[in-house]
Amino acid sequence: MWFRNLIPYRLREPVAYDPESADSRLAAQAFTPCGALEPSRSGFVPPLGPGAPLAHGAAGSLLLCLQEESKLLPAAVIREALDERISAVEAAEHRKVRKRERDRIRDEVVTDLMPRAFSRHKRTWGYIDTEAGYLVVDAGSEKQAEHFVEQLREAWGDLALAPPETEEEPATIMTRWLAQQQLPGDLELGEEAVLEDPGAEGCEVRVKRQDLSAGEIRAHIDAGKRVRRLAVTYSERISGVLDTDLRLRRLRFGDIVRDQAGDRDPESEAEQLDADFSLMALELRSLLPRVMAWFGGERQR
Repeated sequence: MWFRNLIPYRLREPVAYDPESADSRLAAQAFTPCGALEPSRSGFVPPLGPGAPLAHGAAGSLLLCLQEESKLLPAAVIREALDERISAVEAAEHRKVRKRERDRIRDEVVTDLMPRAFSRHKRTWGYIDTEAGYLVVDAGSEKQAEHFVEQLREAWGDLALAPPETEEEPATIMTRWLAQQQLPGDLELGEEAVLEDPGAEGCEVRVKRQDLSAGEIRAHIDAGKRVRRLAVTYSERISGVLDTDLRLRRLRFGDIVRDQAGDRDPESEAEQLDADFSLMALELRSLLPRVMAWFGGERQR
């Protein structure tokens, strides 16, 4: 239970640490499998496994898990069935099937094939930190995170949240870090960055396994490029690639944190997940305020 990609949202109103109430709210959006003709469906499942509540509480945070089911119909299968059906119509009626009719037949083919389609399941994890006032989603894309948020809002009803904003532009501050080679005392540079030219769409430089203090990096900055992503390590505890939209990609927890997790001896998979989540939530509760502070503090709306 260690998040890999961190997308934070700021809660605009306090949320009580009440796992039982959260479970009741999520019940309206609990996952049920797709019907025979449904292409997809999503809903919340118990984080600790079947029979457990839909919201798991630990360390002042509420852990949630959204499951999505998608029916897989390969394009080649649809095309083959469509061609067979169109050929049968044309042979029987001695005429050419036009586009509008072809589209209608294709819809019929998909409907007929749907009950036999394979299902793919995907899970998106997130948690509400009721003490720090954040929703944190483990998602590799904004689309995936927004889907989680939409489902959560439908279940919660009155959950007010938005992406956090800082007083200073992260791109400006991170560019200054590289240009001056001066970072906050609890940060260390990694070996990866993305720099972009704000005046030329799509013009960017990506570097990996690169000494970011090298002269060639400074040359890109002198030429007007600005940092969009930067690999950093926080207090030797958490590392990742920090984005200017305040996401952290490819999150890794250092040996200091992992050793703490290894000191425990859980008796079940559920106990292991609970222990890992508690430790992770506490670590990120320390990290998120620091992220805001690096960029002048969080902007108050």
